[in-house]
Amino acid sequence: MKRRTFLAASGAFAAAATLPISALAQAGASAMTAEWIGPYGGVPAFDKVATADFVPALTAAMKADTAEINAIANNRAKPTFDNTIAALERSGGMLDRVDTFYGIWSGTLSTPEMRAIEKEMSPKLSAHSDETLQNAKLFARIEAVYNDRAKLTPEQQRLTWVYWNRFVRAGAKLSPADKARVAQINQELAGLFTNFSQNLLADETDYVLYLRTESELAGLPDDVRAAAATAAEERGRKGEYAFLNTRSSMDPFLTYSKRRDLREKVWRTYYSRGDNGDAKDNNANIQKILKLRYERAQLLGFPTHAHWRLDNAMAKTPDAAMELMMRVWPSAIARVKEEVAEMQAIADQEKAGVKIEPWDYRFYAEKVRSARYDL
Repeated sequence: MKRRTFLAASGAFAAAATLPISALAQAGASAMTAEWIGPYGGVPAFDKVATADFVPALTAAMKADTAEINAIANNRAKPTFDNTIAALERSGGMLDRVDTFYGIWSGTLSTPEMRAIEKEMSPKLSAHSDETLQNAKLFARIEAVYNDRAKLTPEQQRLTWVYWNRFVRAGAKLSPADKARVAQINQELAGLFTNFSQNLLADETDYVLYLRTESELAGLPDDVRAAAATAAEERGRKGEYAFLNTRSSMDPFLTYSKRRDLREKVWRTYYSRGDNGDAKDNNANIQKILKLRYERAQLLGFPTHAHWRLDNAMAKTPDAAMELMMRVWPSAIARVKEEVAEMQAIADQEKAGVKIEPWDYRFYAEKVRSARYDL
């Protein structure tokens, strides 16, 4: 949970100092838990991160974070902006740092080891977040500062409201039973979100188009071919060309490939990720997520999840968001039709004998661009 918002986070490592250095070293997680050094506020030590270090690093960071939160919540001094709100701003540094590494690795690395770590740690991270947001003593201090906010500067008032509102929206004013159910829902959702994203990554990893002949590579520039050749060699298929089910591989293929049949295959494969009726299908996950989100919204006093999400945003309500979207929708649709007409004109001029389909968009958009702007 990225807790800090506006203030500079100085001294965030303080509570971590209560953990023995030997414990962090033994955990093998010091590269992720240590403060960043160097220019621009410090540089993450990406080169020193090992997958096996995530569990001990996250565990140590959550322990340090809990110590900081408890110190603020159990402070016997009268709640003030500095000893409560500003103290929260200064806390959580270690967890923020480790979470930065974790977010990058979990979002880009789909290995059996990383997937296992995500499944283990996502519910634990959710539980840790709820433990903070449902901390009655901590919320009492935040609310005391909030109720006395007239004495604060406008900036302090705004930050105090941000914290108060965040805790209320997370269920800080619910009954103990409802708090427990919200926390349980959040942990279930964390597991479902992890499973959802891992299914997408698995489909990106497992669905690979291998090409061999020059006719299959027609239209592809040298740099695209070179990248595909490297990808194939990395997968033990030297001499072939591998096009992955990722946007960075799919985009250039759809833009340059002259093989319309292969463009359709690549497009359909990419846009059906998680929707193939196999072990990695996400439809069941989606149904569970929708039900849990609805139940949580009801517990928090909102008609739907959309009402809960938008209440804290500029639109405020789903109806207002829909009204805004419908104001721009006709213009967007009209422009799309104009662009497709431009593509169709070039296809007709080339006597391609095709009706522009989604897998043709990038290919013919590039032709329109070249015809119009290639100076």
